[in-house]
Amino acid sequence: MGTNYSGAPQALLDDVIAVIRQGVMAEMQAAKKKNSATSPQPRLMTAAQAGEYIGRTESAIRQLIHKRQIPIVRFGRNVRVDVRDLDNLIEEYKQ
Repeated sequence: MGTNYSGAPQALLDDVIAVIRQGVMAEMQAAKKKNSATSPQPRLMTAAQAGEYIGRTESAIRQLIHKRQIPIVRFGRNVRVDVRDLDNLIEEYKQ
């Protein structure tokens, strides 16, 4: 970055580089958001994913499942939670 051009103060060049860098970073973040927004969210989630979805831990989700407050979908030994049931649970707890 220390390239020195005759007639241009180094501070001005550093400012221009900083502005360009900010613009590039903003474009990269916008592209990342766009890509993540287009990926579909799965309807069935693991306990860990369900916990992340509602802001709880995986063990808290497992406790809610054990108390039968959240229904499950079972595929053999695999247990999944329907995102719609999580949304219903959230609605129940709203005041």
